[in-house]
Amino acid sequence: MTLPVCAGAGRVISLSPAMTELICHLGKEDLLVGRSDVCDFPESVKKLPVAGNFAKPFLEKIISLKADLLITNDLINPGVAENLQRFGIRTLMLPCRNLDEYRKCVQILGRELQCASRAETEIARIDAFRRAVPEKLNLNVLWVIWDAPLMTPGKKSHLNEVITVAGAENVTGKVNADYLRPSFDDLLRRKIDVVIWSASGKKWKQRRVWQKFQAVRKNRVVDNIDQSVLLRPGPRMFEGIERLKGVLRQWKRP
Repeated sequence: MTLPVCAGAGRVISLSPAMTELICHLGKEDLLVGRSDVCDFPESVKKLPVAGNFAKPFLEKIISLKADLLITNDLINPGVAENLQRFGIRTLMLPCRNLDEYRKCVQILGRELQCASRAETEIARIDAFRRAVPEKLNLNVLWVIWDAPLMTPGKKSHLNEVITVAGAENVTGKVNADYLRPSFDDLLRRKIDVVIWSASGKKWKQRRVWQKFQAVRKNRVVDNIDQSVLLRPGPRMFEGIERLKGVLRQWKRP
């Protein structure tokens, strides 16, 4: 990710929930004139017109909103950026998959939205958080993102970083991928102390295969995660990680 030349921004549309939160956190909510259908925090942004899905802008809507800048993590169709450029609308793509990328996003938006002081404060918070030595909980954690098909975070994922910073170990964190689909047979051979469940429903209570896991039988399942806090690399993730630590600490092993 390279730092763009700052041309200033007047009317902004964000199709990224994390970036929408960050824009508001930096004190620039007044610049927002549109959002994606999944941008839902803070509550006040819900009143904004929906100008696209995640990574899929609604071209005509964005033009009608007289936007100057579109912010997104990615684009399903990169050619949309060229079409928007013809109408004088810049597109800023900001991948935000981990803490490093989040820090870069803060730096870039501080320049683009002319809020360098607020951005510096957030960067200082990020750096202080990363310097802190995590409390070792000695817990092996399985994070279930999807249940059917089974999907868990790999080494490159944001959630692997969340688990590590919380002081635990991701049981599928040695696989050099963002996400993976491990087999139940493979997982059953591993020592799993805690299951974090962010898949829909509570299928771990219904499917017999989950009852084979000791963590499930001992009711060591965290199933009340606020997904918008921990699954989005954004301003609230630090508080989310602290809350996760508090939950995991009850099962800490010496």
